[in-house]
Amino acid sequence: MTNLIRMTCLIVVTMFLLNLTATLTLAAENQNISPGVKPLNNDDNAENSSELGEGIQLEEESAAVKKVETHTILGGFTGYRFLSVDNYGGRAAQYDYLHSGLIGGGYFNSLGQDLKFALDGAILNDKDYHGDMLFDYGGEYRVHMRTESLFHNLAGEKLFDTPFQLGRADLRGALADYIPHQDDSLTKYGVRAEQDLASFRYKLHDFPLHMNLGYWRMVKEGASQLRFADIAFEGPENNFFARSRSVNRETHEGNLGFDTHLGPVDLIYNFQIRQFVNNAAQLRDDFAPRNNVQGVLDRTGGLQEHNEDPGSRYLAQTVKLHTSLAGGIVGAASYTYGKRDNLSTLSDTKGAEQASVNLHNVAGDFVYTPFKEFSLGLKYRRQEVDNNSPAFITNSFFVQNTLAVRPSISTEKDVIVATLSLRPNNLVTIKGEYKGEFLHRDLPSNSDERLNWFLNETQDTHRGTLALLIRPLKGLRLSARYNYTTTDHPSYGTSFANKHEGELLTNYNMTGRWGVTANYRSIRESNDQIERRTIVSIDPLKYALFSHLLSRDKATDNVTAGFWFVPVEKLTVSANYGYLHSSTDQAVLFTIVGAGSEAASNYTSKAQFYSLNTAYQYSDKSDISLTLQQVFSLSEFNPEIKSFTPNDNTTGIKDISHLKTVETSFSARGNYHLTKNLTCSLEYQLKDYNDKYSSLFDGTVHIVTAYVSTKW
Repeated sequence: MTNLIRMTCLIVVTMFLLNLTATLTLAAENQNISPGVKPLNNDDNAENSSELGEGIQLEEESAAVKKVETHTILGGFTGYRFLSVDNYGGRAAQYDYLHSGLIGGGYFNSLGQDLKFALDGAILNDKDYHGDMLFDYGGEYRVHMRTESLFHNLAGEKLFDTPFQLGRADLRGALADYIPHQDDSLTKYGVRAEQDLASFRYKLHDFPLHMNLGYWRMVKEGASQLRFADIAFEGPENNFFARSRSVNRETHEGNLGFDTHLGPVDLIYNFQIRQFVNNAAQLRDDFAPRNNVQGVLDRTGGLQEHNEDPGSRYLAQTVKLHTSLAGGIVGAASYTYGKRDNLSTLSDTKGAEQASVNLHNVAGDFVYTPFKEFSLGLKYRRQEVDNNSPAFITNSFFVQNTLAVRPSISTEKDVIVATLSLRPNNLVTIKGEYKGEFLHRDLPSNSDERLNWFLNETQDTHRGTLALLIRPLKGLRLSARYNYTTTDHPSYGTSFANKHEGELLTNYNMTGRWGVTANYRSIRESNDQIERRTIVSIDPLKYALFSHLLSRDKATDNVTAGFWFVPVEKLTVSANYGYLHSSTDQAVLFTIVGAGSEAASNYTSKAQFYSLNTAYQYSDKSDISLTLQQVFSLSEFNPEIKSFTPNDNTTGIKDISHLKTVETSFSARGNYHLTKNLTCSLEYQLKDYNDKYSSLFDGTVHIVTAYVSTKW
């Protein structure tokens, strides 16, 4: 019903704008008749009559010259979409709403001297559609409205099947139960994402000023799986949950601003407000009471709130200045101040709503182009993020209900970019670039080591890039790019300290008869500065004096190639192939409690894909196209086989993490043109997903679409 109302509103606005256009056009025509002109008296001389006749003739010739033909295009289609699903189709067709139904759409474009109007839209079902309208009158009024919706099928994760027991920290020698609670179905999830946009731009007639007004909205609704746990090292029972969660989130954004030309510079101002709202009910579940490591009650049990998606509000103001974009010297500068507030509505926990963030963004650009063979560009960016959080929050379920909050990190980041471009002739282009990022963190220090962040105060990153573009032959284009990046203090376990990246690209087109393209990309990352400390004592909390060194090396290689040719007239054949490979070697700590849990590990991800496409025009009235594509994927996490204690080892981890799938898609479409303006089409699609290790999400989707389209 909501979607029907939205489409109705779009049609109403369209009709209003069409009426407004007609009114403005008639008004413009009426203005051509001057109200102050009086009819000639009968005694006027023949000379005046002759002058009047010449004037009328000149006006008619001028009107004929100014008259511009209006071009109009109108079309639409309607039909039915049949779907058949074998087993689970959500992986085979992730972005299809798997229900049959009527489909339809249309477009209307009108291009005139003053009026420019475009309207188009299509609907597959009430969860998959789009509509767009653009209205422009004389460059003075411009309205743009758009709505679109897409459905995404989601699958859940499966927890472990068999409960198990481990030791308790609060009662030496006793065991605690670890129990899974799994939803009945893993394939009932899906979320619809919708975006709506409306913008209005108005230009004052003779003054260089534009007023801008905009609105944007995103809505997500449906259901997804939520995984959470009631777990602690203390207590007799620990529970793991995987259950359905309602999704109903909205983000609203409004913009108001202007831009004007002030002599040598242009001034732009924009005010922005964005608010996120979670309309789904707050989750509450029964949690068990928990003791501390001394066996003393630390948190009472009961129905507690958890996994909140807090609302937020963001306000920002931006001022920009820039010189003419067409000159040999171009400069630009901007400043943005923004503030984001947490709008938490929890009742068990108080204080989270006091969190806020202040942002300051400064930017400056300078481009110097004295002649076409040389260009120099400089960019500067600065961002200050001031995080404000309460020192304490309260929770009604804790015995000591006042809890200290880990202090937030405020940051300052400066970015400098220098780009040099040389083009000695029309066949060669050389480009070099340097980019430096300098990050400073305001790290608070706390006597309670658990409240500290294990990050460096500063982080400097330098990147150099060299690119070469050559056109040695007609139709042949070759390019090469290499960049090197280094970071003195990598932030996280997946960050790199050194990175080499190279890319080669070739493209050849033989006068519309055949063409080939190939691309190779290689990345090498390394980091030997990753250190992590383990806990050697829980009561009192004590960390090891020496850290574990967890070095990391990652290699990525991607190859793609494509070929197309026209063997005979009206027949086009194309083929594409790609190979993607990524391998990461890194030492992994499987627990932070105690020493000896380190094991060398490898994570590998591979994918190969190929596609074949054929398009053939059988006659002036009929054509057919065929497409076949397959994707082979493999991934696995493979730690070395190692025992940490008699009962703890890495055996079996590879088997529960590996994935090997084949995704196949095939489509065939035929068109028959009954008349110049009427076409019948029939399309068949097959989408199949096959997991070699688990059949849980295997499935096949068959789609048959029959429709009639017309255009004028």
